[in-house]
Amino acid sequence: MKCSKHITKNLQSLELIITDMSKLHLQPANIRSVAALFVMLFAFNFLSACSENKSDKESKFMPVPDKIQAEKQQDEDLLNRRVESVLNEGITSQEGQQEAPRASKARPPNSGKEPMLMLDKTLKPFGELVYHSDKLDYYECKGVVAPWFLELVVAEMNYFNELADLQFVDPKTCIVTFATEKSLTPGRISIQLFENIRQFDRCIRNEDCPVFRTVNFVPNQNAIHRSYFLSEIGRKLVQHHCVTDTGKWHKDQTCYTID
Repeated sequence: MKCSKHITKNLQSLELIITDMSKLHLQPANIRSVAALFVMLFAFNFLSACSENKSDKESKFMPVPDKIQAEKQQDEDLLNRRVESVLNEGITSQEGQQEAPRASKARPPNSGKEPMLMLDKTLKPFGELVYHSDKLDYYECKGVVAPWFLELVVAEMNYFNELADLQFVDPKTCIVTFATEKSLTPGRISIQLFENIRQFDRCIRNEDCPVFRTVNFVPNQNAIHRSYFLSEIGRKLVQHHCVTDTGKWHKDQTCYTID
């Protein structure tokens, strides 16, 4: 728009100049030469003006680094508030209902009378060994995982399931694993959760897990963080989430990378 106004103004000026030149006692050839020179100057002036207008327009929309960083921090804070709302407020949380309406209906306890996990003196699960492999020993959750803690872990896992469009898990199909000396992380304790008993048998006994969901317990100073891992081979889906002992959510991160 500015360029078109600039063209009209310059055309009018050029017309006046050429008219005045015609009144002078100049040869026609000289008049044509001078007129051509003015046309070239006009074209150069027009292109320069348009270029400046375009440059000014582009500079107005250049991103401000500080603003982008502030928006990124705001998004991270919003994610933390959402998961904390679900875990601490349940169905009463508006943010939780919007993010994962089904999972937000759960109102798990954050503590209980029993310890989270029953371990023996060697820090192995204090329960019946139901299956053994070279890298993992498998125990039933019942008698090892406190009921209140299992309820909390299932609620968190189902929240992440809903975000990933995965089926919810059933607390009745739960197994505790203990990493043997032949594994990459000896002594690590995890909980594996499944949708039903068929998926449970297929994954544990046949080692065929098209959908896999587990939570690893990661010591951090005087606390235990919960590192969630979800995968689905068919969709090439892999997700990590870390929830600290205070309920803070670190999306797309494992608890091994959290300070």
